[in-house]
Amino acid sequence: RAPYAPGVALTGAGQRLGLLEFDGYYAGDIAAYESQTGLPNVPLQIVLLDGFNGVPTTGPNSGNSEVALDIEMAISMAPGLSSVVVFEDDPVYGMPNDILQAMSTNTLIKQFSCSWGFGTITSAQRTAVDNYFLKFATQGQSFFNAEGDSGAFTGAAEAPDDDPYITQVGGTTLATAGPGGPWLWETVWNAQEGPGVAGSSGGVSPTYSIPSWQQGVNNMLANLGSTTHRNSPDVAMVADNIFIVADNG
Repeated sequence: RAPYAPGVALTGAGQRLGLLEFDGYYAGDIAAYESQTGLPNVPLQIVLLDGFNGVPTTGPNSGNSEVALDIEMAISMAPGLSSVVVFEDDPVYGMPNDILQAMSTNTLIKQFSCSWGFGTITSAQRTAVDNYFLKFATQGQSFFNAEGDSGAFTGAAEAPDDDPYITQVGGTTLATAGPGGPWLWETVWNAQEGPGVAGSSGGVSPTYSIPSWQQGVNNMLANLGSTTHRNSPDVAMVADNIFIVADNG
């Protein structure tokens, strides 16, 4: 909070946050994180979909750490939240539109967040995704999506990473003037880790035309952006050197 919202007293008090997830989490991990960081115990509500029982998967491909990350970072930025509502679908057979449909009926939640790609979906499913995002907008609900962590895309982006109807969020490496101190400098998160490349995703969409708020931006070509197609991300914040509690302790 110190680098991004200095001097801001707002804590999210009275607000609910909805998270889109394709796995479960260990409640003890969240409680341990809150205890270690001195944060309050924010109430968690689980909405299970498509027959998923909410039990976290295990093994190297488990996504429970992603779920824990989403919950813990939200509480870090908004410790006054009245609740975090975790919409959970099956890790293998879960359908993004089923979660979006459930979210669209919860009009008391004004903020939604997603850090998952939707995989391979049909054009009809993509149209349905867009329609849900447009519905959120008409209902006064904001949807924030993490761009991804596999570097820049040079062709088609995985849904919903180039969608123009939501706020796309990139990742940075952040330096502060000291522990818990104010903003010092920031650059795009781009790191070589093991056999793969890890870093903030983003790029120019081959699918969507440039939205109105990106038109007329100075030096767009110098920034390697497009003057005709949707550019992403819209905003960015720290995504590197983040500590969490996950994997059942």
